[in-house]
Amino acid sequence: MFRTLLLLVLTTTSSLCAQDTQWPDPIANDVLPYATAGLSHGPLLGAITDTSVKVWLRTRVATGFEVLYGEQLPLTEASAKVAGETSDTRDNAVAVTLQELKPNTRYYYAVRINGELPDLRPEVSDAWPYFKTLPNETSFVDDRNNPNGLFNVTFAIGHCASQDPDVSGGMYTSTPAYDMIRKHQADEAMFAIVNGDVIYEERRNGTLNGIRENYKLYFSRGRSFSSLFRQTPALFTFDDHDVGWDIHGCGQIGLGEGRHLIRDLGLRGYEEYLSWANYRGEQSGRVQFGECHVSNGSDVLFDPDADFTQLNPATVSTIHLGNYTRGENLARRSGAPKNAGVYGLTKVIDANRLQITPPAKTDETLSYSIGTHHYYDWKVSNCHFFALDTRGERSNRNPRDRTDPSLFILGPEQEEWFVEGVQNTDADFIFVISPDPWVIYHTAAHVGGDDKDDKGDGFPSFLHQRERLLELLDSVEKPVLIFTGDVHASASVKITDNVYEMMCGPLGSTGHPLGTLGNPPTGGKWKSMGRDVEVRWVTGFPNNLPYQKIRNTYYGVVQVNNILKVASPSGGYQYVAYDEPQVVIRWHDGYTGDLAYAESITTLDAKEE
Repeated sequence: MFRTLLLLVLTTTSSLCAQDTQWPDPIANDVLPYATAGLSHGPLLGAITDTSVKVWLRTRVATGFEVLYGEQLPLTEASAKVAGETSDTRDNAVAVTLQELKPNTRYYYAVRINGELPDLRPEVSDAWPYFKTLPNETSFVDDRNNPNGLFNVTFAIGHCASQDPDVSGGMYTSTPAYDMIRKHQADEAMFAIVNGDVIYEERRNGTLNGIRENYKLYFSRGRSFSSLFRQTPALFTFDDHDVGWDIHGCGQIGLGEGRHLIRDLGLRGYEEYLSWANYRGEQSGRVQFGECHVSNGSDVLFDPDADFTQLNPATVSTIHLGNYTRGENLARRSGAPKNAGVYGLTKVIDANRLQITPPAKTDETLSYSIGTHHYYDWKVSNCHFFALDTRGERSNRNPRDRTDPSLFILGPEQEEWFVEGVQNTDADFIFVISPDPWVIYHTAAHVGGDDKDDKGDGFPSFLHQRERLLELLDSVEKPVLIFTGDVHASASVKITDNVYEMMCGPLGSTGHPLGTLGNPPTGGKWKSMGRDVEVRWVTGFPNNLPYQKIRNTYYGVVQVNNILKVASPSGGYQYVAYDEPQVVIRWHDGYTGDLAYAESITTLDAKEE
């Protein structure tokens, strides 16, 4: 009966139904309940552009599917569609791309599996899911008042979204901040960024399947997460909890055995469940695993089952030998492979051999992983975004000398990419998406750490690179807004005349008291590891509250005002470009959506007087 009704839905169109955003009507059995239609998780949206969007989903078993989409409802057999297929080699999770879309246009979409449509609405009273493509330079062009075709840009952002009932005191597991964004800003925000710590460590056992179970738990239990990103396209970065535990030294060639060798296992899960939503560049690749043989004193890695001719060296970060791929290896200290550590790729020799550095210490057969770059950038109107990887390519730290010039949180390739991009962009605003802080720092005071000592998560433990990059960013004479995470707090800090740190969170994790932020003032001058900064606003969670009792959540909404919509005397509207556009950053309460604080910065602020 379901299939017969479905066929009727897909071959019949009426003008009344075409305007009905509640389509299909579950009372008429036009769709199957979500849980019985073959879908396990999703669909979720990501990587939105003016002409395309990615749609991700996971099925219960490997199967083919179609994504139907169009500007009106109901979707019919004549609607545009893209076919895809899930595979158990990637945990039955896959993303497909809808292309050749119209700019600045709303599209409804549905998923068809085995000829059947699941109901994708979070609640039956909700509108059928849709997305809107980004505008482009033709969308609001006005020959007289807006000849460059600028348009306003709005996005949501937050970080640290634990749903662990052990952490949250059992008060909730579905983060309310996601619901508030969906309720108040879903149509306003062109996309939403979760800036690290999207998931935490539940159900992990040191295996890839354990990591996958962790993601499935968060995607299922976090209904608010899934509901938001079914309509608002997502972008992600990763931080320590996404990979698993604090990790230092992933990018330090020559560093030996340590828990930094878990990196690529965590990032394989990240690729399957999150990073599909991100934009890709020439530096973007895929994590690869294998088993190899190395010989004493030789710089050759040999894998008879590999095909390294398909490997692009420009996409490789570092190679890990003896990586953690089994649960029993998680706590190992003795019995580790003799050659376990971090290596660099010198060149691809042939299909089965890589030249690596440093040479091996002994003859050995062991596991390896080839890491890739997870940083990326994109432009929207006059805004240039740089999403950093502040975990996967860093060196070890030296708490005795944070100014050590050999230390880095961005590896050399990433720093070169970042510097070149910032120096050469023609954008008016630069947004840096950094999962770890730049001047606010994480002291771990809430669990007994020194409230004046950074525990090593962010740039305050890599001062030589921090100061060099801040000097560069200040010199571009454009507003540079660095959105940071890791610390469970919100803050607005003016670092220099042109550079600001904006922290928008936590989305769900328990709040950190001021001591965990280094005890900054709730407003005023402050010294961050030798640098004088101005704290404009910070969530002043008190130090005398038990950590688990700080249940505040926040999220940010960033609004770039480039044009003013003005009624035209001849009818319709005209669009007038501002001489000096402005960006407004708003912090909202994650429980209510109420405005908590706002900052306004214009291009004029960054220009010399």
